[in-house]
Amino acid sequence: MKALAAFKYYEATTVKDAVSVLKQYPGKAKVYAGGVDMIDWMKKRYMPTPQVLVNIKKIPGLNKIEKQSDGVHIGPTVTLAQLVDDSTIPMLGEAAKKGPAPNLRTQATVGGNLCQNVWCWYYRWPEWNCYRKGGPVCFAPPGRNAFHAIMEQKVCNATVPGDVSVALAALNASIKIEGGEGSKTVPIKDFFIVLGTVLKPDEIVTDIVVPEVPSKGVFLKSRTRSAIDFATASVALATTSKGTTVALGGVAPIIPTGTPDEMKAAVDKATPLSENKYKISVVKSLLKQAGA
Repeated sequence: MKALAAFKYYEATTVKDAVSVLKQYPGKAKVYAGGVDMIDWMKKRYMPTPQVLVNIKKIPGLNKIEKQSDGVHIGPTVTLAQLVDDSTIPMLGEAAKKGPAPNLRTQATVGGNLCQNVWCWYYRWPEWNCYRKGGPVCFAPPGRNAFHAIMEQKVCNATVPGDVSVALAALNASIKIEGGEGSKTVPIKDFFIVLGTVLKPDEIVTDIVVPEVPSKGVFLKSRTRSAIDFATASVALATTSKGTTVALGGVAPIIPTGTPDEMKAAVDKATPLSENKYKISVVKSLLKQAGA
């Protein structure tokens, strides 16, 4: 493990201030909140480390959970520990509880859960110049792939690691983004793309809006160890006045969402790799337990 490389550090006091610094150092600055994933990245140096960190934790209003006329607003610096303690949407607390250990939940944030890097070991190891890092190929299909994707692979077989992100996808949340070109709102189903997220280098998440508290909300997770491990597969299900939405975690480089029938059909059409066909039966079992 190497020591952290030298970097500049800014404490933003407004969203405009944070965006300004990101724009000043295009592609070289990164947003810092809890820092759980960021520090790991900077220590292991599997990718070029950021030259500038922009701390957004002191920006007023970004650490609140509030019910408003258009839904429940969750700030990006809300910690996973806050979600566990908050009773507004219990399934989010359940997802947060099944994520990192309690000491890390006090640091890890909702925004970080949405924006963290995938946990593919080829991507996270400097010696492997995989497609996601700009290399020529994904090493998972011919390699060790027990924990990799079984659907939506295309050019990458990594999986989205955030449990809270999967729950938010089932809740049909929308992501509010601020950047140098102004503000925009993106449905969470469009936020994740195969090689990351839609965020540009000078953009930050400023709000997450859940349009309706579900009448039924379930989050289930399968993992190798009973604590702290990322999901081998997970299922989130939320029923509102608009119907029931299911989101699948641990199975793709995006978060597949749809009706229960659509997700069952997607699992039936899955394209597992040499070592992860077991995930199909795991997802089917989780779907049944969730009542999908």
